[in-house]
Amino acid sequence: MHCLTKERCRFPFSNRIPCHARMIAAIALLVVAGCATHDAAPVSPAARAPFCLGADISTLADVERHGGVYLDGDKPGDALAVFMKHGWTCFRLRLWVDPRNGVNGLEYTTKLARRIKDAGAALMLDFHYSDWWADPQKQNKPAAWAHLDFEALVDQTRTYTAQVIRTLKDAGATPDFVQVGNEITGGMLWPDGQVKVPVSTVKVFEGDVKVIAPPGPYDDAAQWGHFLRLLNAGIAGVRSATIPQDHVRIIIHIDCGGDWPVTRWYFDHLAAARVDYDIIGQSYYPHWHGTIKNLRDNLRKTIRRYHKDVMVVETAYPSRDIHPSPAAARNMIWPQTPAGQKQFLTDVIQAVKEASGGHGIGVFYWHPEATFTPGATGRLARPDANSVFDATGRPLPAMNVLGAD
Repeated sequence: MHCLTKERCRFPFSNRIPCHARMIAAIALLVVAGCATHDAAPVSPAARAPFCLGADISTLADVERHGGVYLDGDKPGDALAVFMKHGWTCFRLRLWVDPRNGVNGLEYTTKLARRIKDAGAALMLDFHYSDWWADPQKQNKPAAWAHLDFEALVDQTRTYTAQVIRTLKDAGATPDFVQVGNEITGGMLWPDGQVKVPVSTVKVFEGDVKVIAPPGPYDDAAQWGHFLRLLNAGIAGVRSATIPQDHVRIIIHIDCGGDWPVTRWYFDHLAAARVDYDIIGQSYYPHWHGTIKNLRDNLRKTIRRYHKDVMVVETAYPSRDIHPSPAAARNMIWPQTPAGQKQFLTDVIQAVKEASGGHGIGVFYWHPEATFTPGATGRLARPDANSVFDATGRPLPAMNVLGAD
């Protein structure tokens, strides 16, 4: 059924096709899908699940290296086992090209990815195409790619992506989901692939979160052409290194959780260009991305227009008061307490699950693995406010948001 849903999304939705013809096509797809399962490679139970509760745990191995504490009851536990005990089934890892200290580089990520797959969980790989953070405020090229001309940059994007996927496959850690870029609303590999994002009427812009204009003179058609070539190169890299039996699904991730107008502007461009992807991923942090109602409305309209599965691939909420600005606080309607954090995650999960036709398939919490680290000082002396562990290493109520205990 997983494969049939994917194929259905690629059919043109037209009333010009007679009903009996659509029925025959559907039956044929069922037969093909049924036959294919005999030769297909196993799919992780988490990836087969109708809904993924996931976590971005990209710093886990580094936290453990520094002595981070994860308690299961009153005893030290394995963080992955603690998450999975409470119903978390999928884990997301970001990938940087050449990070300074190796954390989130390919070697680090491959080891953690293998650990995730060995635990029986699903894996989401998040390409940043940068040596550091890539997000709406910056999409910096890796230093080693900085002086490539555009054609070479396209080739490097495709080649690098394929090499990474092959490395993970060879290690027994084939991803179930792959993000080609991280929060790429404004494009990727700036300035070559930067596009001008319409001004949002939903987002809260403050501090470091602001509109980033591309350098002038700006040619919208040319910049979209460049961005789409880079995006398609990344997608081609994933496809070239995988086969249908790998069941890898490609996600396009933007930062517009509650913003339907910008979401529509963006994915209309991708639809017109016939970009080959499977899932629409959104970030949703209420202090930046709108109300929970905005999120519900955006997911519903997105599914209706594009006939794709949707995920919230990044979200988080503080368990203690972070003293947000009035502008940020207006959408933070949940108490900034452990109970409020759990209720927030409950509401986001419900909003995604209730999205039209069962196409809301997952929620991923960002950086829940921050925990107590003995001897840490300064801001690292206790977990950050969004973590789902407390200052002793015990899980907070949000860990058991599904009531798995």
